[in-house]
Amino acid sequence: MKALEQGLLKLLSDKDVTFFIPPYQRNYEWDQEQCETFFKDIVKTTRSAGGGHFFGTLLYFQTETVFGQPAKLILVDGQQRLTTTMLFLVALRDIIDDENLKEFIYNRYLTNQNAADNTVYKIKLKQVETDWDAYANIILKNELTDDNKNSRVFKNYQYFFRELTRIKNDDQVELIDLVKGLERFNLVTIQLEPTEKPWENPQEIFESMNSIGKPLSLADLIRNYLLLNQDADEQERLYKAYWLPLEKTLPGRLDGFIRDLMQFEASRDFKKATIANHKELYYLFKNLFKDSKAEQLLKAFKDYSLLYEAITTPKTTRDKKIDDKLKDLRAMETTTSYSFLLGLLVNWQEDKFTSHELAECLEVLTIYILRRRIIGQASVENQLFPALVKQIPRLIESTNKKIEMFSILSEQENAGRLPNDIEVANQLTDLNFYNFKLAKFILALIEEKMTNSRPNLTPELQLEHIMPQTLSESWEGNLGKEAVDIHQEHLHKLGNLTLIRHNQKLGNKCFADKKKIYDNHAGLQIARFEIMNKEIWNRETILNRHEKLIDFILTEVLPIPEERRRKNNFKTKAARGLSFVDLGLVGQTIHYIKDHSITALVVSDKEVEFEEKKWKLSPLTREIETRKKTLTASGSYSGVNYWAFDGIRLDHIL
Repeated sequence: MKALEQGLLKLLSDKDVTFFIPPYQRNYEWDQEQCETFFKDIVKTTRSAGGGHFFGTLLYFQTETVFGQPAKLILVDGQQRLTTTMLFLVALRDIIDDENLKEFIYNRYLTNQNAADNTVYKIKLKQVETDWDAYANIILKNELTDDNKNSRVFKNYQYFFRELTRIKNDDQVELIDLVKGLERFNLVTIQLEPTEKPWENPQEIFESMNSIGKPLSLADLIRNYLLLNQDADEQERLYKAYWLPLEKTLPGRLDGFIRDLMQFEASRDFKKATIANHKELYYLFKNLFKDSKAEQLLKAFKDYSLLYEAITTPKTTRDKKIDDKLKDLRAMETTTSYSFLLGLLVNWQEDKFTSHELAECLEVLTIYILRRRIIGQASVENQLFPALVKQIPRLIESTNKKIEMFSILSEQENAGRLPNDIEVANQLTDLNFYNFKLAKFILALIEEKMTNSRPNLTPELQLEHIMPQTLSESWEGNLGKEAVDIHQEHLHKLGNLTLIRHNQKLGNKCFADKKKIYDNHAGLQIARFEIMNKEIWNRETILNRHEKLIDFILTEVLPIPEERRRKNNFKTKAARGLSFVDLGLVGQTIHYIKDHSITALVVSDKEVEFEEKKWKLSPLTREIETRKKTLTASGSYSGVNYWAFDGIRLDHIL
């Protein structure tokens, strides 16, 4: 390893090197916030009497050189800073008037005159594939495409161009003086020598360094892990064959995809990917896939990403029934179910389900989730759905997958229960349906069951109060002496609501006028159901329609097997102790979550060995907390919450 302090512009002026950003690196992601800081630092350094500015580190290694060509330096860390510097210099070149200075900046800093004849390859900093086109066109002054103009590269170039124009017009600082300020930016360059010194592993060193600028995403860390230890040609091949298509399929959604893929693989929940836990998830990912080869895993990523795209977007699976069911699940915003859905679709793709069987399973899942949403239950689903992946083999083996799916969902504990008819009916009876988030969706499902045609949930499809929100004298007369009470009690109930197309100005029209509009213009059966056959609209007719709609929902829209309609469809959690035998951990080493240096050897069904003494887990936990002087007031601990095996907490394995 060779570390050297040198000036930023001196580094860029070297005609004997060309910097390459390898394909495993993340795209250029600095935004205006980082560019503003960089620009202010340049201006500040330019105006200061002396001294320099430390611009961080640059980590690289050199590939084999070709005689007569510049050395090829592969950047491991520092690409965001270097790219931003180049964009600033391009903007400076384009804003100054002196042609000699323009040519000087272009030849000295932006291109390498010792490179091959092809102009493109003279560019001193070769970008990753997704940024290269915009970057090269800006430097070479080529016409920019729409995609180029939407890139972060172009937007940051524009920012520098605007700021330099402002400075030029203010005439407070000479533009060329900014180059002198930039000359006082210093870097520490670190050259790795992985061929001569195998311990200088670029991946391990990269992980140990603190990057300046935006933190790496989960996808960035995993891409580096899979590609960095390959040779340059293999990196390029794997990146173009697998990772680049992955980025194009799931732009901005790779972190979520990887987390759901981990849940599918492990059949357990992981934290939602955030900046705060990327490194934790990365560590768990490496443990989970430690036996997988890079290309094998990348191929799975690419294949599964197409299925994940169909789950999370309107992208078709090429089967309309499956597409329709997935659309319904998206409408209910069931993001916690994605890992389970991925498992179902993967097995369908492998011909372990027919399309009809998969559609039936998705239909049952829709019924299950929508019944739970009606009763206001969504807890534990983030843990429940990943765990259901374990039940997929049971589904595959079943001859009646629809019934088996109901059975699996009915075997969950109380918080994950399949609500029965009694529970759903009781909730719908008193529910403020107008303010229920899925009101339109449920009414559209009712319409579909009535007519075999579901209306699209567009803004033109409106929820309509039959008894209006503001009572006229006519309505008060119809409702009688208890008009105010009836209005307050039943206004937003299911029985008083319908769907209607178009922006009808119904307001508080009388019931007879509303019926004419429902009959002639609405075009929806639900706007006629138990309405057109009524001469008056009052408490009795509202309750009559209310009860019939609830029954229709239970029997036609969200039906469950007859034997489950009035049954408690959940199991009671059985009390059971820790069994290392059941978990298959006897002979394995577990670690203390708060301090990974503390480990214990599992020696029997209930005991571990720690410091040559046998312990049960809870007393050992209390002992460790006592030593650390962090003992709680109660002194009571459940050991499974404090110990982990292979990165997975024991209570998650139970």
